[in-house]
Formats: sequence, C-alpha cells, structure tokens
Amino acid sequence: MAAAAGVSPTTVSHVLSGNRPVNERTATRVRSVVSRLGYVPASLARGLQAGSTSVIGLLIPDISNTFFAELAKGVEDAAHHLGYGVILCNTEFDSDREDRYLGLIRSRFVDGVVYAAGSPPSRQRLDALVGQFPIALADEEVEGLGATLITTADHEGGGRLVGEHLRTLGHRRALMLTGPSDLRSSSARGSGFKEAFEGEVVERVGDFKEESGYRLMKEALATGRLEQTAVFAGNDLMAIGALAALREAGLSVPQDVSLAGFDDIRAASLVFPPLTTVHQPAYDVGHTATTQLLQYVARHQVPPSARHTLPVQLKVRESTAPPAP
Repeated sequence: MAAAAGVSPTTVSHVLSGNRPVNERTATRVRSVVSRLGYVPASLARGLQAGSTSVIGLLIPDISNTFFAELAKGVEDAAHHLGYGVILCNTEFDSDREDRYLGLIRSRFVDGVVYAAGSPPSRQRLDALVGQFPIALADEEVEGLGATLITTADHEGGGRLVGEHLRTLGHRRALMLTGPSDLRSSSARGSGFKEAFEGEVVERVGDFKEESGYRLMKEALATGRLEQTAVFAGNDLMAIGALAALREAGLSVPQDVSLAGFDDIRAASLVFPPLTTVHQPAYDVGHTATTQLLQYVARHQVPPSARHTLPVQLKVRESTAPPAP
C-alpha cells in the first residue's frame, strides 16, 4: 500500500486515521490507491468480519452554525452511549463536497449514516446513499431515499408561530428571507408563515448564511423605502445579517421594523435587540435520529420508514413589536 502510493507506512496510517494532518495532494494520492486496491485497515477488517465497525458517519452543512454544532453533539452523545464512534463531515452547503464525503464515508465501511442535508441531493449522492448503509435523516428530508428514518423539528408549525405572532401584533405586510426553496425545511417554514400571517408577504430567497441575510436585506432596502413593517428570516444567521443591514440603513429594530428568526441559536439571545425566534431542539434532533438508527444497526436490521417530528416553541424577545402608527 505505502509503496504503491510512494509514501511511508506512517503517512498511510495518518491519512486513514485522520489523527495528524497530511498534505492534501499526498492524502488524495493515498486515498486513490486505497480505493484502487480495495485496502481495508486491519481494525476495520476485524470489525467487518464481526459484521460491524462500531462507527457511523455524520454529514452536516455548517459546523460554524451552533444549531448544527448542537445537533452534532446530540449525535455524538447518543453514539458514544451505545459504544459507537462518529466520523464528522462538514459540507458547507456544497453539493460536490457532500458527494465527496459520502464517497469517503462509504470507503470507511461505516455501519450507518446520520445525514443533515445541506443541499438538494444529486442523483450521484442518492445512489451513494441508497442500499449502501442504514441511514437516518436529521433536520432535513430528502426525497427519493425510499425507506428512511426521519427526525425533524416541526418546521411548518414554527413558521405558523411566527406568522401568528406578527399578525397578532398588527403587522399586515412582511418581508420573508428564506433558505433554498428546494429544501423541505425552508419551504415548510415559509408556507407555515404565509398561512398564519394572512397578510401581504414578499419573498426573497437566500442560502441560510448570515451573509445571505445581509445581502437580501440590502437588496430590499435598495429599492427605496421599505414597505414592509416586519421581516421573517429563515434562520437566525440570516436574521442577524438582516439586522446589520437594517442598522446600516438607519432603521431601528423593532421601532421601525420587527424582525424574527428561526432556530434559537445562542447568538439569538445575545444580539441587540435579543431576537424573537423559533426554538427547535437541535440536540434532541441529533440524539433521536442516532438512537433510532443504532437500534436497528445493532441488530443488523434494515430500518423501516419512520418519522419523528419534534415540537418547537416561539421565543418572544425584544426584536418584535406592534408596527409604528
């Protein structure tokens, strides 16, 4: 193996274990040889002979977002309790990166995968998932996977809570800054909000990142005077970005514009003004998805189709108020 890759056995060990950094070009060459020769590390080979490696994969789209950090903690705690290790892959909402990580996970012979999709899956990604290993979806649904374990928060119900709250305050025109429309979580939050708000809603589509919320808010403000009295952002990071853009424009929250988010990440209660948002139980989503997955993995059973929808709560803080007269 080492000779075929033109490196030392120690370097091969570092690439396969991930315990020490290796030059990316060298690591790519080693992985290519591993794939071509079908090499299986001794520890994994022993596990495979026993029918298990006691390792699962976890794909999340943004580890810098504390929502996904909490979800990952739930996954790791559940896995550790049941005697499993976790390989973490951070995809940055990048479909090519997700495809690459799924290939890597598959080559590591994991017993199962917890998948928090960050982008609509390509055919290649679906083919990599279906039939390769037991899978549990966390936070995001993926069409085309057949029998699947799904654990999410109530995205649509959360959107309704925000819509009802702003409507009750007296708002009749709202700007909605959403994540990708082809992600189920984003479309569900938006549809729930519009159903409950009942007023005029203008929608702008972003990507769940803070920079996206800032950019979309700047674009809305560039058209002239903001006609909407309230803004609903698809997640807290987008809301924080929108808050920065509103401040730059000289607008005050909530005196001039009410602002609400979704997720209830730690920063939501620390910004000024503290953000009204929907609390979804990120830790519980990850923990439940992993516990459900591993009860079947431990028995060498194929998981059935099953859905677990966890409740959400509206956290009313200082960023929302009745519209100015």
